[in-house]
Amino acid sequence: MPAPAPLVETSRLLWRTRGEHWDYEFICVPEIPALPAWLSTLEAMLGDADAGAGELRYGLLEVDERGQRAPRAYPYVAVRFLDPARRDWTGRQVQHFAAWFPPVSPEAVAALPEAVPADWHLRVLDGLAGTYGSGEVFGLPEAAIRAWKRSHEESRAARAMAIVKATPPVALGDGEAAPSRWTRVPTLKKKPPEPPAAAGLLSAGAVPSVKGRRFGCFAIGAMMLAAFGPLVLACGVRLLGA
Repeated sequence: MPAPAPLVETSRLLWRTRGEHWDYEFICVPEIPALPAWLSTLEAMLGDADAGAGELRYGLLEVDERGQRAPRAYPYVAVRFLDPARRDWTGRQVQHFAAWFPPVSPEAVAALPEAVPADWHLRVLDGLAGTYGSGEVFGLPEAAIRAWKRSHEESRAARAMAIVKATPPVALGDGEAAPSRWTRVPTLKKKPPEPPAAAGLLSAGAVPSVKGRRFGCFAIGAMMLAAFGPLVLACGVRLLGA
């Protein structure tokens, strides 16, 4: 079976963590695979994992992509762990939620525990030191965070992600494998988002059909009759009574 590429690229990396003064958010989301939102997927991967134990997980993510006859499966490895050095402003250890989608076939998923180093996440964290670990992201001062909206059009979170996405590929090297530490997660399945509901019976700019116009006129007439009928009747009674 083919082994994962020796480089971890941000285009295949999912990472959620916090800064010294800002709360947990995604600092990197992958383009492969691409999803409109990742929180529920990451929760399914790592929600019950023990960060202190650094449990290693792997599995398949099936994405039911529109226009495709069958879902596409993406192998992944994931881990929830504590940062060995960084702490937030209260002194608590920073947690990381990380997943990597190596460019291998779904059939190669069983070989991931032997192919991926057990410390892959720590190697990637080291690689993020110059971007995530910088004073512009992790160490951004509280005063700068408060003043951000007044001086920037781009959101602070978007800026942080742009910085992290520019991280050069991280080499995993020849780290030690530990197959016994890995846990296989049942295949996760994601459907594409539902298309937005129509704003009304007639979309903006749409031309109603003849039947639609007739029904519309009938409906308007019925509503006018219901609204003004009692008034007309009352006026008629008054005139007759006069």
